[in-house]
Parts: sequence; C-alpha cells; structure tokens
Amino acid sequence: MAVIKVGEEKFDEVTKEGIWIADFYTDHCGPCKVLDVVINQIIFDNPMINLVKCNIEESPAYADRFKVEGTPTLLFLNDGEIKDRLVGAWGRDKVEECISKCMYE
Repeated sequence: MAVIKVGEEKFDEVTKEGIWIADFYTDHCGPCKVLDVVINQIIFDNPMINLVKCNIEESPAYADRFKVEGTPTLLFLNDGEIKDRLVGAWGRDKVEECISKCMYE
C-alpha cells in the first residue's frame, strides 16, 4: 500500500502500475474529510490498493485534465487506465464496488 500526495506532472508516472484510487480534494471540503476516513479504512484493510492524493487547489491542472467539477471526486485506476469514477462522499460499500470494477473489468 502506498499513499502519495503528488502534483499533476507526476500523476502518470506514479499510477502506471497497480490498483490506485486517485482522490481529488480540497482542504476546506467537509465531504472530502468524511470520505478520507472511508478511503483510509479501505486501504488499511487492502494493502494491494494504493492512494494518490490530488489537491485541486494546489494543482489546478488536475481539474482540467480529469474534468473534476466538484470535490470529492475519486478515480479508480488499474495500471494507469481509469476504470471508474465516483463523485461525492459515499460509504465504504460504494467505494469497494468501484474498486472491484477496477480490479476485475
């Protein structure tokens, strides 16, 4: 399990191998903080899942590149390919459903 905070210029290099959740957030977003707890529980329980934290205020290019219109937004990647997207603060079951889709489709 890796948890990495990275700027947009390193995103592709970091996520090119493995299962990744890309968490697009802002520091002042309440739902982002709620979802962060859910994500941290999931990656603690599933060490093969990696997390990349993407602050769209610090790296606004993220919002443009990945069409992030609101936070929180999660992208689910397998070997660099986006497999699913989730917008909003969802519970563990929904996030794990997206992870399964990422891993097996």
